[in-house]
Amino acid sequence: MEYPKYQINFMPEAYYWCCSTACFMGILNYFWYTQFNMKDTRDVMKIAKMGRYEYGKWLNEVEMAYALSRLWFKVTYASNSTYENDLAYVQDPKSYIDKAFENYETEEFLKDGVWTDMNWSNTFDLYDTFAMKKVLESDEIDKIYETDLVSVVKKFQDEDTLFILALNWYALYDQPREEWISGGHVVLCKWYKDWMFEIYDSGPEKKPEFISEERVMKAMLDQTDEYDVIVVQNKNE
Repeated sequence: MEYPKYQINFMPEAYYWCCSTACFMGILNYFWYTQFNMKDTRDVMKIAKMGRYEYGKWLNEVEMAYALSRLWFKVTYASNSTYENDLAYVQDPKSYIDKAFENYETEEFLKDGVWTDMNWSNTFDLYDTFAMKKVLESDEIDKIYETDLVSVVKKFQDEDTLFILALNWYALYDQPREEWISGGHVVLCKWYKDWMFEIYDSGPEKKPEFISEERVMKAMLDQTDEYDVIVVQNKNE
């Protein structure tokens, strides 16, 4: 039986706070022809968390980068910030987080380094530097600093590449924010052309969506001035 080079409908729907895990499943479906979907969320979260799974703890894009590198994908971590800033974060996360969020209204979500979202059902420990340390220490994960989203996507985009983007859902879709929901979100990107990004969202939105560079960048910069892009490529190609 012959398979297409890559599946067209590779992105599963996500449970309410599991968009990042749905994107992780989407990457496996895209490259490996698996058929992971909502029923597999908890099992795949355990894989993505690399033995650090706790219910209600959100999977972030840096954790995804490290786990995918362990699953034999070629991973590139690209940031608009600097290596020195990432190093400062892992050495003193409290001071770094306090400074990074000092100009943003985060009191209702961020306390003592723990980001709590979606009516208290989803948390993320911003002081937990495990994954960032692993990325910085890994010789297998390429690092690119002081770059921008458009440059990264244009440089790497092809049929053998997907991009993980962490951003704000409300800014991405130009919607007013609901109470107690920050809108933290993760999507996959495949192409950039004519000032538009091809976005695959694990929510009910149509797939793909073509969203303007202006709106994507606004969503990427919603909470801090720093962002990263995770480039995922199939090593076997």
